[in-house]
Amino acid sequence: MKWLILAAGVFLVFNGMTTRTYSYENPAKYCFQMDTIPVYGCFGSPFIPQAIAWGAPFLGGVLVFWSFYRGRQEKALRDRREKA
Repeated sequence: MKWLILAAGVFLVFNGMTTRTYSYENPAKYCFQMDTIPVYGCFGSPFIPQAIAWGAPFLGGVLVFWSFYRGRQEKALRDRREKA
């Protein structure tokens, strides 16, 4: 499970870095597109595409950080058990 979380984090960071946002004027549409995977969409507000563009790498970074933090905690626990 821990490797799956790490892989999901790296996937989100990479895809978040290649996300583009753009807009159309008539009618007003605000869009996003992830270049590495075929995920795209348009909305009536600029908030949602920006939230997707910034949220994917942020969430991925949190998952990667959590994976390293958890791995470090597990190693420390193993080391304590071996000393006892």
